[in-house]
Formats: sequence, C-alpha cells, structure tokens
Amino acid sequence: MKRRRRLLVLALVLAFVLVAYGLLGSGRAGLTVPQRLKETAATVRQSLSAGAARLFTRTSSDARTPGESTVTPHIAVYFAPAPLETPGGVDDALLTFLQGAKKSLFCAFYELQWNEAAKVLITQHRAGVAVKIVSDSDYAAREAVQLCMDAGIPVVVDKRNAFMHNKFCVADGERVWTGSTNVTQNCLYRNDNNALMIASPQIAANYSAEFGEMFADGKFGPRSPKSTAYPVVVVDGISIECYFAPEDKVQKEIVSEIDAAGENVDVMAFSFTADDIAEALARRMDKGVKVRALFETRNASSQYSDDDFLARQGAQVVMDRNSNTMHNKVIIIDGETVITGSYNFSKAAEKDNDENALIVHSPEVAKRYTQQFERLIK
Repeated sequence: MKRRRRLLVLALVLAFVLVAYGLLGSGRAGLTVPQRLKETAATVRQSLSAGAARLFTRTSSDARTPGESTVTPHIAVYFAPAPLETPGGVDDALLTFLQGAKKSLFCAFYELQWNEAAKVLITQHRAGVAVKIVSDSDYAAREAVQLCMDAGIPVVVDKRNAFMHNKFCVADGERVWTGSTNVTQNCLYRNDNNALMIASPQIAANYSAEFGEMFADGKFGPRSPKSTAYPVVVVDGISIECYFAPEDKVQKEIVSEIDAAGENVDVMAFSFTADDIAEALARRMDKGVKVRALFETRNASSQYSDDDFLARQGAQVVMDRNSNTMHNKVIIIDGETVITGSYNFSKAAEKDNDENALIVHSPEVAKRYTQQFERLIK
C-alpha cells in the first residue's frame, strides 16, 4: 500500500510539472505565471476529486478484495480487516471519504489512533475544510488526536465514565461514514469490523445534528435530546431507519425487527448482554425461526453474556476464530434487513453511551453481510 501511494504521489507531481510547463510555455494571453500555476493546481485537485469519485462508484464486480462492496450508487459496504498492501479496502475507502470533503468534516470517533487518518484531517483543515472532532476522553491522549489538536483542529471530549462510542463522520452535509470500525490500526487491519458509506443529505442531517449536540452543546449520553429529523430515509429505493442511543430506545427497535423475523436471524456480536434481545430471539426460535450467532470469544466467557442462554434455546452459537477481535455489532434478518452501527447489544449501549444504529431494509445489503457472516462462522 505504501509503495502504491508513493507511486501515486510521484505520478501527481509529474502531472503537475507537465501541466505547469505546458501552461507556462503556451504564452496564453492575460495570464501571469502565478495565475497559471493557480489554474494548474485547480486542475490537479479536480483530477484527484474525480479519482475519489471513481473509487466510490466502483461496482462489486470490479472489487479486488472482499473488503469492498458498492451496493448502489449511493451506498457502499466495507469489511475489515483490510488486506495489507492491497488497494480498495476499508482503509483506502475511509481515507478517500475524508479526502473527498470540500467544505466540512464532522467526525465523532471513539478512538482516533490511526495517524494516516489524522494526517488527512490536518491536510483538509489547512486547505480550509471545517474539520471538527468529538472523541472519548479515555483516548484524548492518543498521538493522532494530539496531532489534530496541535494543528488547530477543535476537539471536544465527553469527560465522563460512559463512552462516546460512535465511529461516524459527516462530509459536506451530504455523506456519512459509520459502522463498527474504530479509526485504529487494530480495527482496520486486525479485527473483524464493518463500515457503511451512505450519500444522503437527510441521513447526513441526522448525524450532523447528533454531532452538534455533543460538539457544540456538550450533551452526551442521557442528556442528548431526541431530535432525529429524518428517522426513515429512502436511498436508491432502500429504506434506512436511523437511531441514536440512548435517546431513541434502540433496543426496542431491534426487538421489534426480531419479532417480525419469519425464517432466520444471524448475529455477529462483540458483546451480547441484552436479555431483552436474547429473549426476542428465543421467542422466534419457538416459532421455528433459525438463529445463528457468532460471538467474540473473550466476551462470551463473561457471566453476563447471553451465548449460553441462546444455545440452550436452540441457537447455533459459534465463537469467533480471529486471534484478535470480532468487533461487529450486526443482526441480519431473513436475508432482507441489516441492523448495524456502533451499538453493542448491551445495557451500557442502551442506557449510558453515545451510540448510533442503522436498520437497513435491503436484500442487496443483507447479501453482503450474510456473505461476511458465512466467511467468519466457518
């Protein structure tokens, strides 16, 4: 990956020189040398933006790794870990998302530890993009966070015991990056995770409002007001429900979806201590619904985990085989609906933390998540 990026930088420098030379030698009337160089820089920036757009709109048939999957023109799904030295993974997608912003980047990152992302945020800030960050106070001393602060990027932390657990960013009030993937080397290159990129001004408005409550108003956790302007949004014909915890009572929405399951439910859970959700799954199993659950091994050993309960009710329960961490928080229902986000299936997520969750009603999106589930459960 580093080699590919070095080659890209060299190619861009060469392109800049060639274009600049052409402009300087063309003798175009009325343009001074500084004006020509400014025009050249704009041309190069435009080329970079076009390249970013092409990366996002690459179709699934063009994907070079299982980490990337563009579902529709405005929805993309990515899975971690990203293959090292291979382009097109979740790491490249995140950097492209950040680089593509022209006006603003509002990022709520529980843990910002990946310096590559921090460097892009700093570059964008220096280019005039309004970059703002909310993070959890437990990770305020991370080098990447400090680099951003030293560069003048405003950073707000929650200053409380519960977590600001979101992993989302809003670009230009038009695009949203979210999911389970922290902006860390572990989450990008070692742990099992998922991320979505959705281009929708309405969903962006929801996430921007949530960001503003934390960044501008200092309202975290139970103090956060219920203020989602567009709780249900249709993107490319796909219905997406948008929720934030604790104000939107996410657990009730999850239970409602499970209660409607007719055939099967697949679960990928980093943490699963939510008894109400476990009991909803048990009710569906009593009606013949097949339940499979993949658990992060070390959390499943907790006395509060519901893995043993689900197994006793007839669920197929499997412990993950990743030597690092299975960090997903995903429920797939009937191959048609996906529940995902930062929201762990736990009391802390429901009552105390700042979290977000999406309920995506789409067989196409569900197919991508089911394929990832099958890869991980084997």
